[in-house]
Amino acid sequence: MSLALWLLLACLAARANAADVIAVSGMKQLKELAAKHPFLVVELYAPWCGHCKKLEPEYAKAAAALKDHDPPITLAKVDATAKANEDVKQAFKVSGFPTLKIIKGDVGKALPYDGPRDEAGIVRYLKKQVLPAYSQLTTAEQVAAAKADADVLLLAYIADAASDDFKTFVEVSEALRNDIDFRFVTDRSLVDGACTADCASPFVVMHKRDEAEAPRYEGDFSADLLKTWAAAKSLPLVIKFGSPSGMKHLQKAFSGTLPRLIAVAKEESAELMEQLQQASKANDDLSVVLAVEKDSKRLLDYYGLKAGDGFTLLVEDPKAAAKYLKEGAKASDVPEFMREFQARGAGAGWGGRAAEGALERWLKSEEPPADNNGPVRVVTGKTFEADVFGSGKDVFLEAYAPWCGHCKKLAPIWEEVGKEFKDDAGIMVAKIDATTNDIPSPKISVRGYPTLVFVTAKGDVIPFSGAREKKDLIKFIKDKRTTSADGGAAAAEDDLEEDDEEAPKDEL
Repeated sequence: MSLALWLLLACLAARANAADVIAVSGMKQLKELAAKHPFLVVELYAPWCGHCKKLEPEYAKAAAALKDHDPPITLAKVDATAKANEDVKQAFKVSGFPTLKIIKGDVGKALPYDGPRDEAGIVRYLKKQVLPAYSQLTTAEQVAAAKADADVLLLAYIADAASDDFKTFVEVSEALRNDIDFRFVTDRSLVDGACTADCASPFVVMHKRDEAEAPRYEGDFSADLLKTWAAAKSLPLVIKFGSPSGMKHLQKAFSGTLPRLIAVAKEESAELMEQLQQASKANDDLSVVLAVEKDSKRLLDYYGLKAGDGFTLLVEDPKAAAKYLKEGAKASDVPEFMREFQARGAGAGWGGRAAEGALERWLKSEEPPADNNGPVRVVTGKTFEADVFGSGKDVFLEAYAPWCGHCKKLAPIWEEVGKEFKDDAGIMVAKIDATTNDIPSPKISVRGYPTLVFVTAKGDVIPFSGAREKKDLIKFIKDKRTTSADGGAAAAEDDLEEDDEEAPKDEL
């Protein structure tokens, strides 16, 4: 076969594969497509995104391989930078490209795609995802085998498989299917060993391979509450940083908005482990991590911690973007430390404000530079509130990492943008090293580097996801500004956009 003919056939094959991916324009068309195709996978991409370009041929080949699958699996794509798709991007809260979602009929209940990004991996992952996330057990032998086979098993007794309770169970199983095995029984005798004499439907118990205790769900049988409980309880009582299974569990613990308790020790001790286990059992929505100093350098560097004398205890509340620290602690201090954490902002629960006499927030922060009069203002954890939310200016902020290649490329351009507005009393161009400084605001989420956000003088946060060229950045500032050049107020539109780059998966 000649080279020209081979190239022609390859080109035709690529076009055929690409044709198997349905291009979507607008939420109306997406909803119509979801109604027609019961298992729909959607890629939200940006034409300039390198990750998207790398995924494109693999995604197209996967679509071709799956086009005749039974049950049907349909792949689609959405240009999230197109104006026609702004409603789709906002509905899915896109914060990086590419973002992939799985839709099973209801666009409002789209699930994240967490699988591989090569053809074979995509095909294998989706073939598994199209199957039910749960199964029914009808004998005691099947229940025993399920407990023995699964790392984490959620077993539910639901008397009526046509009830709303069963629909809740199905919804939660679909959402957490990659982390937990879901099984249900309709025969109460199959769970008699796990529940008391007055046990009624619905009854839920979780079994974990390495833990004898099987926690029961005691809350209202709503999808959100059960999902939160199951996600937290599927983790070990105490996650050991550096253990073979630790990284998988850490990614789960650190990817959500639930609070986590981190204990730093020079050596593991039975007394500390007992106290940490008790803290985990007492708080359904708390992840607990033990970091032994010699095995946990990356984690300690990330938080700026060290063991020192005694133990170091850190509790982090992502919803409030807040951390609380106790150094030189004893193992017996864990219950009181947690009590003080829960007591801050009486009645506020997780994410509450610090109450008088309770723990004070702790910030990882560099010292502000002595000379900070350059075209780009250097922000630190200590100065963040005053500089970003309290300056009275519109602030265009870059959160960067010194090792990030994209950040290094942006640095001279960012400096030029700063010079453009150096004499503008209403605009501040700023940067913060997000690896050595905390960002104490739940409004700003740094999931990758660089993250660019425009914070108006009123405190509204507008993420930036456009091209990182000087002219584009300057135009964005002029379009979004709410202040005049002399520092006064000026009218502006709040047209929210999103961030673009994914966070490194192994930051910790």
